[in-house]
This record gives sequence, C-alpha cells and structure tokens, in this order.
Amino acid sequence: MAEPLLSRLETSREAFVEALEAVDADLVTVPGVMEDWSVRDIVVHVAAWCEHATNALELATAGRGGEFAYSTAETDAMNVRILEDARRTSPSAALEREEASFSAFRERVAGLDRELLSLRLGNGDTVEEVIAYDGPDHYAEHTGHLRAWFAPDDDEDAD
Repeated sequence: MAEPLLSRLETSREAFVEALEAVDADLVTVPGVMEDWSVRDIVVHVAAWCEHATNALELATAGRGGEFAYSTAETDAMNVRILEDARRTSPSAALEREEASFSAFRERVAGLDRELLSLRLGNGDTVEEVIAYDGPDHYAEHTGHLRAWFAPDDDEDAD
C-alpha cells in the first residue's frame, strides 16, 4: 500500500469537501471561481482527473503501464472537454461523480503494491507522480481557488 500518498490524498480531499461546504448553494453554477469556471465545473474537473489517475493505476497494476501515454500538452484540450461536460451536469450529479471517482481512486491507491510507485508509465511519469499530481496536489490547488473565492471579506469589518 502507498500509505503516505493515501494519507495525503485523503487529507487533501477532506479539505476540498470542507471548502465546498462553505459555498452558498445559490452560487454553485456562477462563473468566477477560477476564470469562468463555477464550483460545479471544478467539482467535475477534479472528478475527471481522479478518473484519469484511476485509469493509470489500472493499467499499471495490469502490467500495461506503457499504454498510459498522457502528455501535459493534452491538458488544455482535456480541460476544455471536461468543462463542456461540466456545463451539462447538475450540481448534485457533479458531487455524485466526484464522490464515486474519489472512492475508486482511493481504493486503487489503498490496494497498490508499493513496488509499483516507482514504475515509469508510457508518458515517462512514475505511478507515484501521477497519483500526486492528479490527486492531492490537484485537490489542494482547487481547494485554494474555492477558499479564495468564498472566504469572508475581512475588509468589511474594517469600516
């Protein structure tokens, strides 16, 4: 098992869920959290990247890690497709997808043979790197966006 990575994944996801709980329900589909992305869009986005990592782990555990050929040059195009999908998704369906995607990803990480962490995949990244950038690092990035957008305005008290 990849214990430290699993702990980081769980902790970063918990922080993301906490940040979501601070969101006013009326603002879930309002653009502006990150450029023209809404909270719903970000929830679908992190779900899609959890699915991406789960796919990489499935390939690695099946001895087919060389088939994982994701390139960072594809990221922008992938994010455009994810955003288009998100805009057709209800907020409740977005949350359900994220929960299911996270659970599948977490299960894969929890059951992962430690020796696979250093395995280089078809794109040159190790399994450990994919887990980190699609999981805890990604959750932390978007938790920061949510907190920044929905944080109480301290300047209001100054008047």
